[in-house]
Amino acid sequence: MAKFNTYTIHARFFPCIISALPLFVLWFFLSENVQLKELWTFLSSIKFYGGVTISVAALYFYAQIIRIMAKYFENKHFIKKLGFPTTYFMTYADRTFSENYKDKYRQLVKKHFDFDLLNKDEELKNPTEAQKRLNETTKQVILKVKAGQLVKKQNIWYGFVRNLIGGTIFSVIFCIINIIAGLTVHKSCLLVILSVILLVVYGGVFLFRKSILRQNAEAYATQLISEFISLG
Repeated sequence: MAKFNTYTIHARFFPCIISALPLFVLWFFLSENVQLKELWTFLSSIKFYGGVTISVAALYFYAQIIRIMAKYFENKHFIKKLGFPTTYFMTYADRTFSENYKDKYRQLVKKHFDFDLLNKDEELKNPTEAQKRLNETTKQVILKVKAGQLVKKQNIWYGFVRNLIGGTIFSVIFCIINIIAGLTVHKSCLLVILSVILLVVYGGVFLFRKSILRQNAEAYATQLISEFISLG
């Protein structure tokens, strides 16, 4: 099982728990059933190697599922279009940073990694190659900066947001199931109201997922590039 470091806890398990709230709400109403409650007590008491319980294993498995979904959205919004912000920010076609800043970035890439990035004229002739080289450089820059305090926080926050977005599609499904259950099986207005509120929240995150993902990815990229350049 993956090491439970700061990133794993905050960027993977916290989004997992938040996106699973509708299931916790449903379980609260199901727990009135004595047999189900006894079954859950029995299952949660079972431990595997290292003292891992079924509930922890299930949480870990669900975290991996929403991570896969999050990677899908990340790939859709970035890789298949402009690439990650660390790539398109450093192209001369992008107007976020000055050309002097981008020249400095290229000088440092050459200095630290002995890797040539295309200059402005070369990029105009072959923009695809320019993006490929910038993209290939990103992992090296991350390894060079390592765990700078500010970039680490931005990375964790971006991972949290990305994985939360990946989990919202399941959260919406869980909420719809809860609403149906509240209207039919349990006849509970409370379950329906709670589920509708959660549906609006998760639905809002899912609806604006592209802008939320991009905003946080760009914040992380800005900090990463800044700390790399500050290394000199």
